[in-house]
Amino acid sequence: MFSRIAPRYDVLNHLLSFNSDRRWRARTVRALNGFRGRVLDLATGTGDLAIALAEAGKAVVGADFCLDMLAGARRKGKSLPLAAADALALPFPDGAFDAVTIAFGVRNFADLDRGLGEMRRVLRADGVLLVLEFSQPGGLAGAAYRAYSDRVLPWIGGLLSGNAAAYRYLNRSAREWPSKEGFAAVLRRAGFSDVRGVPMTFGVVALHRGTKR
Repeated sequence: MFSRIAPRYDVLNHLLSFNSDRRWRARTVRALNGFRGRVLDLATGTGDLAIALAEAGKAVVGADFCLDMLAGARRKGKSLPLAAADALALPFPDGAFDAVTIAFGVRNFADLDRGLGEMRRVLRADGVLLVLEFSQPGGLAGAAYRAYSDRVLPWIGGLLSGNAAAYRYLNRSAREWPSKEGFAAVLRRAGFSDVRGVPMTFGVVALHRGTKR
């Protein structure tokens, strides 16, 4: 599925989010201001977050299991270190990274507990995990967001990508994802401490942070 939508992935991300995805990634990069060390950007896709981290001076490796997505990342980030990697069985030693970032990928894990365990394993002690992911906004903003996601997003995504099923799945996975508080509880159970989440764009997305204890 990700291979099929890779050619139009960037265009649709910007279009469907009204360019908010750029601000969300920039906020993620700023969360590592002053941070020194190696960063793994997991589920890097076409590399937007990894490239932004590299441009901010971070020593970053982008990893994804989809080779067509990685090909897009290679075209944009010529010198960016990339790895073909399954998030459920990462090919890196224990404690290899000082931080792990992941943007809009964790909800697609076939086994969330195993994926979080792998991210924790490759982090050093006191290493930082940053997860940028959709959330569950409430009130009128939530109602408007759900109407847009259900009726508009799959239609436009399908029209421009040629794969309506993929965008129905992506919408469904976002709708079924837990709230900011719910995912914070998941991170704590996975062994992360100092967990906190920052909502953005009326709570449509949240940036979660945790520390390996």
